[in-house]
Amino acid sequence: ERNQKSPWNIMSKRAARDDYGYDAPASGAGSSIPSDMYQEEGGSAPQVIENKPSILLMGLRRSGKSSIQKVVFHKMSPHETLFLESTNKIVKNDIANNSFVQFQVWDLPGQIDFFDSTFDSDAIFGHGGAIVFIIDAQDDITEALGKLQQTIQKAHEVNKKIIFDVFIHKVDGLSDDHKIECQRDIQMQTEEELAEAGIQPRVAFHLTSIYDHSIFEAFSKVIQKLIPQ
Repeated sequence: ERNQKSPWNIMSKRAARDDYGYDAPASGAGSSIPSDMYQEEGGSAPQVIENKPSILLMGLRRSGKSSIQKVVFHKMSPHETLFLESTNKIVKNDIANNSFVQFQVWDLPGQIDFFDSTFDSDAIFGHGGAIVFIIDAQDDITEALGKLQQTIQKAHEVNKKIIFDVFIHKVDGLSDDHKIECQRDIQMQTEEELAEAGIQPRVAFHLTSIYDHSIFEAFSKVIQKLIPQ
C-alpha cells in the first residue's frame, strides 16, 4: 500500500478547515456567490476576499477535484476517494502551516457556470492567487480544453497577476508515451488559443495522479509561487 503522507512540509499540517461546514456569506465581499451554492452545515460564513492567497480548483464535473483536495489536505487514502460523491457545493479549506504559509483552497463544482451573470467574476477571480484547472486525461478533453481557455481568458482579464496551473490528471492509467502525447496536445492547443486571443498569461502544466507523489509535487510548485519571497 502506498504511503500517502505529504513529502514536503508545506502541507504537513492543517490548522483549520471549512469542509461542507459553513453558511452563505452575508452581503459584502463574499456575496458574489449565491447562497444556495454553499453546503449548509453550521460554521461561520467564509469570505472570498481575505488577506491570504486563494487557490481556485476548477475543472469539469468528475475530473477529480474533490479527490485531490481530500488526498492532499485531509490525508484520505486514494482508494477511499472512489466512494466520494460528486461535489455540487463550493468547499473551502483554510490551510495554515505557520504565519508565513497561509492560503485558502476553494473547490468549485464543475457543473456551475461561474461566467454566468449570477456570479461576480471580479470578486471570484480578482483576489485569487492561482487557478488550478483539472483535466481528466482518461476522458475526452475537447470540452475541458474549451472550458480551460474560457477560464484563463476571463480570469486574466479580471486579474493579470493570477497564475494558472493545469493538472493533467488521472495519468496513472496511461503509458509513458501516452502521458507525453497528452500533455503536448493540451499544452499546444492551449497556447495556440491564447495566442489567438492575444493574451500571454503564465500557464504551467503538470502530469498528476493521487496514487503517487506527483499530485503533492504539483501542488507544492503552485504554493511556492504564492509564498512571499
